[in-house]
Amino acid sequence: MKKKYIHIAIIILGVIFLMLGAFHTNIWFDESYTVAMLNHSFSEIWEIGSKDVHPILYYYMLKFVNLIFGTNIIVYRLFSIVPMAILAVLGFTHIRKNFGENTGIIFSFLVLFMPGLTRYSLEIRMYSWAMLFIAITAIYAYRLYKEKFELKNLIIFGIFSLAGAYTHYYGLMASGLINLGLFIYFLKNYKDKKNELIKFIICAVIQVALYVPWLLIFISQVSSISANGFWITLSFPGTLVEVLSMQMAGAYINRYVALTIMLIIYAYVIFGIYKSIKEKHEIRPAILAIIIYIGVTLAAYIISKIMRPILIDRYLLVVTGLLFFFIAFFMAKANNKYITGLICVVILGFSIYNNIKIIKTNYNKSNDEMLSYIDENIEEGDSFLLYSDEISGFAITVKHQGHMQYFHDNWNWGAGGAYECFSPNFVRDSSLDNIMENASGRIWIINISEKDFEELIQSKYDVSLIERKEFQTAYNGYFFSLTLIEK
Repeated sequence: MKKKYIHIAIIILGVIFLMLGAFHTNIWFDESYTVAMLNHSFSEIWEIGSKDVHPILYYYMLKFVNLIFGTNIIVYRLFSIVPMAILAVLGFTHIRKNFGENTGIIFSFLVLFMPGLTRYSLEIRMYSWAMLFIAITAIYAYRLYKEKFELKNLIIFGIFSLAGAYTHYYGLMASGLINLGLFIYFLKNYKDKKNELIKFIICAVIQVALYVPWLLIFISQVSSISANGFWITLSFPGTLVEVLSMQMAGAYINRYVALTIMLIIYAYVIFGIYKSIKEKHEIRPAILAIIIYIGVTLAAYIISKIMRPILIDRYLLVVTGLLFFFIAFFMAKANNKYITGLICVVILGFSIYNNIKIIKTNYNKSNDEMLSYIDENIEEGDSFLLYSDEISGFAITVKHQGHMQYFHDNWNWGAGGAYECFSPNFVRDSSLDNIMENASGRIWIINISEKDFEELIQSKYDVSLIERKEFQTAYNGYFFSLTLIEK
């Protein structure tokens, strides 16, 4: 009973802990993309999303939130915390039931207090939901494998497996590997599980059939997006350090400090594995979980080497629920309350430090100065020009979508059609001449240097400079220059 109440307290305090930094309206480019997407219908989201590099289920889910609450940045942000809370609760219900109190407690603690997740669980993006969907898929895959085969469990498995694939492409890889693992298990035990194999195959076929509409789009995306459409790069040892330290590396924690802590945790986990083998404990569920995690990571690395880079640490959030189960399982098996407690205290200490920094950043007054300046000075008929691929400017313009926006896309991103989410008052053009010819009246040029303005705008076009101001925001460390001109 004591552990039960400790577990409940961890969940409640952890959710409150995550929420502390959520009550602000700052956004960065990826979030501005999400916010802009919600101004469109479901059919338009499908069309625009087909030109992006992510599936569209998250946008559909958030669109329902938008229909209820309207455009509300704080509500959108809280929506990203919901799956973290659910995942922590699953530690209390499903994982605690199947693998013991200690495993459940540690799992819930890691989900809510690991510094690396604090930032991304607050962002208006799909990562936390994908993480939840894949974790549920794995939980019910285990039930199909271990417990009496029930149709209810198969249906839940199929629904969340498909949801993970429709939320993120790392989710697609994870769902594929989990389905493959179950298929091999049922096939290997064909004599005893013939009926189960047939039902599973039917479930798998239904999943594939329901994913075919997006699979065709995925194939089109792979073939149409040019190499310069991907900004991700691989480096050594940089990428390796990022991958190994991501869960511990919060926004304000040194990567190598985070790596050191994670290596200590992994060393303790290895001790837990050794002890489990020595005491002949059942360890296959945790081993299978880490195989899926490593499998997705290796698949991303292989694709990055033979096609184009897609391996980036934050994408691994999608399968981090599996990693946390692996860690929690063997920390519990190690069964040393002093070492386990010390590790949790260290994690908590860094998480509190990280969250204090996040809170100070998110609520910093500098975040409001630029937007307040624009609100006070913008006039009807004004337009925006985002100069030379400076996509950070969308964090400004998405809040003024009633005004015309011109995007000088001289980078010419291969998936530039995805920018249609900022329509209808939006023009993307690689020619500055075309933009300046079509724009009229007062124009707010975002992030053009003083030199480029003088040489490329002022000397070539009939414009007058009204004012130029510069701003530095704490949130995401953006630097903005605003050059207001009139034709």
